[in-house]
Amino acid sequence: MSDDRHRVEALRLDEQVGRLEWPAPGVIDVPAVQRGDCLIVCAGFEERSVEALRRLHEQEMEGIAVVLITYRPRYPENREKNIRQMAQRATISTIVYDRKAPAGVGAKVSEAVTGNNRIFVDISGMSRLLIVQIVVALLCETTDVPVTLLYSEADTYSPTKTEVGRRGSVFDVSPSYISSGIFEIAADPALSSVSMLGAEIRLVAFPSFDHIQLKNLVEELQPTHADIVYGVRSAPANMWRKEAIRDLNSSIVKGLRSRRTHESSTLDYRETIMLLLDIYKERSMFDRIVVAPTGSKMQAVAVGLFRAALYDVQVVYPTPRVFIQPQNYTEGVRRLYAVDIPVREFTRIVGGGDWKDLGV
Repeated sequence: MSDDRHRVEALRLDEQVGRLEWPAPGVIDVPAVQRGDCLIVCAGFEERSVEALRRLHEQEMEGIAVVLITYRPRYPENREKNIRQMAQRATISTIVYDRKAPAGVGAKVSEAVTGNNRIFVDISGMSRLLIVQIVVALLCETTDVPVTLLYSEADTYSPTKTEVGRRGSVFDVSPSYISSGIFEIAADPALSSVSMLGAEIRLVAFPSFDHIQLKNLVEELQPTHADIVYGVRSAPANMWRKEAIRDLNSSIVKGLRSRRTHESSTLDYRETIMLLLDIYKERSMFDRIVVAPTGSKMQAVAVGLFRAALYDVQVVYPTPRVFIQPQNYTEGVRRLYAVDIPVREFTRIVGGGDWKDLGV
């Protein structure tokens, strides 16, 4: 056996995951979905949630399977009817995702995609927790099937800079810009861990304009330590959002007993997964790591990949109770991205479905 092989075997699992060649998100015109493939799409209320399917519909797609995930509670703005109209030539199966009781959706998705050549997952209309659940399920249960993630970046995000500047008046009525209230801190057993019970909790969280989410996480978990990750936008017109989010969450962050702050791209998930692996390498022997994917959707992808590899990490999510003006959540589509997940290389390192035997 060569010295190189010995060195690879000597690496910890998190180090091996960090050495994978994670591809960058690439801009595409039309998803490369073909006959025999499966597209997972979510009936969200944003225009971008149907962009990938709209482009496929214009190509008169045939012979593909569509797994349609619908939300409960329902919003009139959700685009289920729109998706069904565009997918008339596809074979459609439906999964209901109850935001108040989200556990088990990963197993349902894994079963629904069985037998397809390739799996395409459009995360554009998905909640952050749902993204993590699907990524973990596809990597840990549906092994050796190529997986491509699709993501539509919006043109405009709420709140606007003008709205933030008016916070002293109109927004005093609401606890946050985007949502109101929290159902509970959701914890899917598939994303839980019995490792390090009794150890000090290290919360890894991603502040957003929904500052009520971070507040509830801190109150519920009472973490001893916290790693706070601020998102950095790629579009110059949106770069102001990082400091605005920092200001909005400042009193919560300052109240943490032991805290560190970091930054990672809201689009390039690779920055986030490398940051999470660094935190894990440094602190997993001492703290119980709990991650809350409350940042961007692509940061949630990184959390899913991280959790799929490392079963001793727990994922929780403060589920919003009500969305304020969902029709204004985002507007338009700036670009459509695709990321081919290195499933075969990941499975070779992690071992596929072995996590089921670990009491997770």
